Amino acid sequence: MKLQAKRLNSHSTYAVLLFLVISILEGTVFLTNVGALTLPDGDMHANASYAMATGQILNLPERSTDKFGNPVKSQHISGDSRYLHNKAMHNALVMDIIGDPMATDPHMANQRLADHLPSTRVTLPDKSFPSRTNQYFPLVYLPQGIGVWVGLHTGLGPYNVWQCGRIANFIFYLFLFGLSIVMIPRGKYLMAVLGSLYPTIFMATSLMSDAMFISVCACFIAYFFSLSTRDRPVTRVQMGILIGLTVCLFLFKTVYVALALLVWALPGSLLTTKRKATFTGLSALITLPIYGLWSSIYQNVPAIVSISDNTHFMFRHPLKVIFTISWNLMEFPKTLMRIGSAVLVPTLFVLAAWLILFMSSRPAPVDQSSPTASVRRYRYIWVSMVAFFCVAFLAYLFPYLTWNDMTVMKNAQAIQGFQGRYLTPILPLLTCICFFPPERTADALPPHNAADTIVGASEAESSSPTR
Repeated sequence: MKLQAKRLNSHSTYAVLLFLVISILEGTVFLTNVGALTLPDGDMHANASYAMATGQILNLPERSTDKFGNPVKSQHISGDSRYLHNKAMHNALVMDIIGDPMATDPHMANQRLADHLPSTRVTLPDKSFPSRTNQYFPLVYLPQGIGVWVGLHTGLGPYNVWQCGRIANFIFYLFLFGLSIVMIPRGKYLMAVLGSLYPTIFMATSLMSDAMFISVCACFIAYFFSLSTRDRPVTRVQMGILIGLTVCLFLFKTVYVALALLVWALPGSLLTTKRKATFTGLSALITLPIYGLWSSIYQNVPAIVSISDNTHFMFRHPLKVIFTISWNLMEFPKTLMRIGSAVLVPTLFVLAAWLILFMSSRPAPVDQSSPTASVRRYRYIWVSMVAFFCVAFLAYLFPYLTWNDMTVMKNAQAIQGFQGRYLTPILPLLTCICFFPPERTADALPPHNAADTIVGASEAESSSPTR
């Protein structure tokens, strides 16, 4: 046992070092070559980071209605014009920005000009500069907010203040994802590869909230699989940690809470059905009031169509909605391949690492005498697949409701607004191929024969107090 623990610690050390070395090298390149305000949805990520740093992230929004009849909650934030009126901000997709990872961002020089501009007091949003500071739960911008706060209070220029936010976000990501590598019992090197992919590292070195989504999902998956390999029931403390991670998944980005389905795959010897129900109930009891209160008061969901009309259409034609999303899921790999090397290279790295893990995983032979033995044996793989498709379906459904007019779309038509980075946080589910439930579980009891029954009966008779 000691030798096995020592070997596990050794694998953790080497995998974390591999992850840190590659990630820090890539992160240094992005911090140097890509402008701080060159990122997708800068009016959301940069402005929310500034709002968090200046204590305005919970400013009460102003309510109105857009031209499609959707409710709008505009959160106004005030501050230095050099941060809130930066005309050099460049909104672009991740894959367009890192198409050539070594290229220098042409927008960076203009972004640095903010250091030489006069400071005036302004308020967002206004006619020229939008703001989406209240789209996500505030805590997803805590790392960036801390970094921006440090920069503001140390007298740095605007560009270096944004850089502080990026560095803080990157440090937080490295810590959480490194922790997930330590926690997961197997597949550590695959986790290291997934965490150090250069599209992922770009997001981690930006002001984007995606770094939080990716690292928290990785921690949840790693912690779940660490519990799945135990030979003792899950303790109250461990279930509390699991509930805490589930609450974070729901609050940070609701679609990722589908990962909590994994908990229901744990065998009864580790977590009974009653305790699984308790886990679900407590998670909902904590999450729903917090999220319901915040979303009703603060959350703004931007849309370019009528969400109400789309919702009514979805409930009237559910099969059409399911078919359209399913078609988009099947077309997604083709879409990725058309992007080019920015996607092809990371995909090949992930595939190679996964194949190595798959070839090195040796599951015990399945008892062929039971028709359900195979399902029980590979339960984590099946449930991981279900969780993956649930997250993917929900990730497509959101832009389908807000960016596309369902009433005029064809069945086989691309859903506008979906981005591949939405699936990045669930890539650690690929490690499921090397995890299997314990041999003896509450729902897969060891077989017994007639001799065992006779022996058991005679022992019970000899121990009877009435003899």
